[in-house]
Amino acid sequence: MPSYTSVLFRGLAIVLTLGPNVFAISNNDSTVNPPYDGYFKTLAQTYYPPNADCQDYMIPVSIEWDKFVFNGTEWQDNDGLQDFLSVVTAREPGPNYPSPLGESTTINGTYQIAATFCSPKQASEKAKTVIVATHGIGPARNHWNSAFQPDDYNFVQFATNQGYSVFFYDRLGCGASDKISGFDAQISTAIAVLQRLTGLVRDGQYTGAVGKPRKVALLGFSFGSYTTHGAIALTPAMADAVVLTAIGFNSTGLNVNGLVRSYGLRVASQQNAALYGDRDAGYLTWVDRSAQIMNYFKRPSYDDAAVDFAEAAKQPFAVAEFLTLLAGPQDVSGYAGPALHLTGEYDYIFCDGFCPGIFEEPARSIYKNAKLQLALQPGASHNINFHHNATGAYKVITDFLEASGL
Repeated sequence: MPSYTSVLFRGLAIVLTLGPNVFAISNNDSTVNPPYDGYFKTLAQTYYPPNADCQDYMIPVSIEWDKFVFNGTEWQDNDGLQDFLSVVTAREPGPNYPSPLGESTTINGTYQIAATFCSPKQASEKAKTVIVATHGIGPARNHWNSAFQPDDYNFVQFATNQGYSVFFYDRLGCGASDKISGFDAQISTAIAVLQRLTGLVRDGQYTGAVGKPRKVALLGFSFGSYTTHGAIALTPAMADAVVLTAIGFNSTGLNVNGLVRSYGLRVASQQNAALYGDRDAGYLTWVDRSAQIMNYFKRPSYDDAAVDFAEAAKQPFAVAEFLTLLAGPQDVSGYAGPALHLTGEYDYIFCDGFCPGIFEEPARSIYKNAKLQLALQPGASHNINFHHNATGAYKVITDFLEASGL
């Protein structure tokens, strides 16, 4: 039986095909304002930047991926979850507890992925550079398109103001995209979806009037950054630039047991059946607003209202995603293009609360053949997008793209 550590670092193979039908909605109305705690469940976004032309899509994508079999008992309630977590975080779980993840098996499926494409109303050559953005654990695609104080927190609005186009989507199991079991959805699933969606964007599908892009940049947040990293490892040519936010590669900064305990994990459908009742018990969320602050925010660099929004709009995540975070392909030596790693100075998740001194390596070694730029966002923790001066971080991203010829 493989150990827990060996499972986390095992490489995964992925093959992809495309489903035939697409559903699209064009929407440029920035005045739609349903409650924050429910808007992520619909294809239409609550807010559309007034400077952009936006279109929403439901895209059927057929994928094949290697899934690690879940060895544990699939709990049905919070008590069962707590029993599982007490075992996997124990100093020594004992001989009667196998690794939570076993051997891999191949899974096939066709799933509907909710996505939005926004391009600047004022056409330009720069608009033909498309940023494909993948959110992480906790938000849905609204992470990039905040309806809350968009002038301060909305990345899509900022990027389109700078002339770039943005394609952003709900990962499988999140937002308005299809749901699969939380015991099945893994990093390999996310990588497969990203690879295929990026290929479609490169072919000029789901890009509105922009058509076939001149350049494509991949942007990730947290789990979405590891998804992007894994996709680049498998297919380096898929991106002309790579931006990883809320990322860290130094294992001394990733305190897994501490994170599990600070999250205070709960079964999402039991915490809020009205919002999360369409998911099985393998989908989890943190216990409350204070847990989000502990893991995602740092005083005094945030406003309470921003945390309230992030908490109201939070998304459950699959337990198997959490367990396979580091299980994607890691060798990106085949990628020689521009890359930016941007993380909060006080990132609690990947730097154990303080990034200087551990952020630089092994990032430089891992991206040894890339044109790598490293940046720390002053005063911020993990959720850079909802800290003070988020637009400063966004400017680092767009300046990097422009300097890289995108």
